[in-house]
Amino acid sequence: MEQTSVFDRVTEAAGVRSTLEAAARAARAMSGAGDEPGARAAADPNGAMTHSWLFTGPPGSGRSTTAKHFAQALLCTHPEIVGCGKCQGCNTAFEGTHAEVQFAETTGLSIGVDYAREEVIRWAYALPTTADWRVVIMPKADRLTPQAANALLKAVEEPPKRTVFLLCAPTTDPADFSVTLRSRCRHVYVPTPTNAHVIAELRRDKTKLTAEQAEWAGTVANGHIGRARALATDEARRNWRVQALELVEAIFDPARSYLLTRKLADAAGKEAIRQLEPIEEEEMTKLTNALGLGATGRGISKSNREATAAIKALEAEHKKRRTRKTQEEVDVALMDMVGLLRDALMVASGVDVDGGSDNAGAAVGGGVEETGPALINPDRRRTSSELARRVSPEGLVACIDAVMDAREAMGRNVRPAVALDGMMGTLQLACGVGQR
Repeated sequence: MEQTSVFDRVTEAAGVRSTLEAAARAARAMSGAGDEPGARAAADPNGAMTHSWLFTGPPGSGRSTTAKHFAQALLCTHPEIVGCGKCQGCNTAFEGTHAEVQFAETTGLSIGVDYAREEVIRWAYALPTTADWRVVIMPKADRLTPQAANALLKAVEEPPKRTVFLLCAPTTDPADFSVTLRSRCRHVYVPTPTNAHVIAELRRDKTKLTAEQAEWAGTVANGHIGRARALATDEARRNWRVQALELVEAIFDPARSYLLTRKLADAAGKEAIRQLEPIEEEEMTKLTNALGLGATGRGISKSNREATAAIKALEAEHKKRRTRKTQEEVDVALMDMVGLLRDALMVASGVDVDGGSDNAGAAVGGGVEETGPALINPDRRRTSSELARRVSPEGLVACIDAVMDAREAMGRNVRPAVALDGMMGTLQLACGVGQR
């Protein structure tokens, strides 16, 4: 089906599409009504549009992508369709090259107050010059420090006339997002997409995937759109999934299982270095250039001491970032393990997955229709069936709990290798390995 609007790619669940479409139409009406409060209120009598939004949802739900589609609609130049998805405004807004869009992101562990003030708030208070609105998109607003959140709160409480803030976070929990800032935003919950929705997204992509590739990736990604794209297009991501599932398959082989846990932990660390090293080198070069290292003359001794402190601080930041990235890589593997254990639990519980286990859905009218309960990992049916044969449903639930406990342990800064070893020991106890 030909796409007629960016909202065709926004989920209908939980009223997300209708809410944002109404807001975008109201925003267009407001932009033509002048800046007088009375005129703008008359253009939006139902209060569909507001200047600050919070998008939440589980990992892979597409909360930041949904925010980008909303930004497209706000900056669309099509005279009739709000968010046509084809005009220059829509295209540049989604790609992040539109002059009136700022992606407020950081490669660091947090978004600090200086960045919030200098890079975000100052930019937000300037009037748009090439469109009716300016849009700030913050994909990881949960990384705002308390000071940065307070600074942004002041901007949201006294908003610029023509700026819209689109903030994204996993949840509205105070651990993820400022309670006070949350109270000033309109909340949009983006639920986990169905396999059908993920597959449809992959079919729309410009990567020209075959129907079989899109269906496989959309099924094994377990409702994670970004992961599905990576699995469909990146062999390294597919190999990482294989390593994760091999851990489950090795539960009954004690000697091999612990070798695989260490191999996975080491590989996660190396992948973190591979991804972050270019960024770190660039940051270090910028810092040393700014500090003017290598200069001589009066007062250089003191300057060198200050430079050394700054370099050590940056190195410490790099170490923390690598730790977090390593944990993220391991976490992806753990969730793949949970998916396979869930498949085994379904089989052990007698859930009928026949007819839907090898296919996430069937094409209907150009879309995809769900066909009922299905295995997340149909290509590992033999493994899930063998687990179901050898382990009770209660034991499989204990296995899933063990994997989730490992995730929580890493959240408490337990080293991935230690967390994985502990997890494997618990898995083997739950599965009766070595017990008579």
